[in-house]
Amino acid sequence: MTSFAFGNPHARVHVYVEKAPPVESLWGHADDLPPYTPLQKGHIKTLGDAGGNGWRKVFNVYAKLMFALPESSPFYPQGYKTWQAYRDQALLQAESSTALHFGMADPLRVAQTQQSDPAPLTIHIIAGRTHAHKLGLSGSCVWINNEFAKHPTLPILICPYFDYRQLSNIKIEALTKLMPVS
Repeated sequence: MTSFAFGNPHARVHVYVEKAPPVESLWGHADDLPPYTPLQKGHIKTLGDAGGNGWRKVFNVYAKLMFALPESSPFYPQGYKTWQAYRDQALLQAESSTALHFGMADPLRVAQTQQSDPAPLTIHIIAGRTHAHKLGLSGSCVWINNEFAKHPTLPILICPYFDYRQLSNIKIEALTKLMPVS
């Protein structure tokens, strides 16, 4: 399976999901995409329209997560009045601090590389326990409860899949509390 990402290669918040939306609606096959493809205004809507309600939920939950962070968080998206405005104007775009990885991307390798780099604070969030297991991470993380886990030394979190039923507003709030603040 091809691994690639939407967003900024220098993102501070990396989210990992297994399956990609239908990229053919914008670019052709995923095999033709570079490792990171910044989205542009309107791309999220196009991908949501092509991929259906499930993909709209993924993008919405990602934007809601970012907007649920305290304004003092280094990850908080400054300058937007609503999560919807943030989603439509910045999420996964070149100037954002976000990336959404698909396939069998290796968050452990990326986190280790970034840890040795004097780059700003980053976080890697694996969406879905099954995906974390396939990536070989569920056993190396400490499970806080049945839904959330944290790597003992790296900035890696495991949470429910980015869907309203699995990652409700209450669970989004719980996830924000697990994210580093400095």
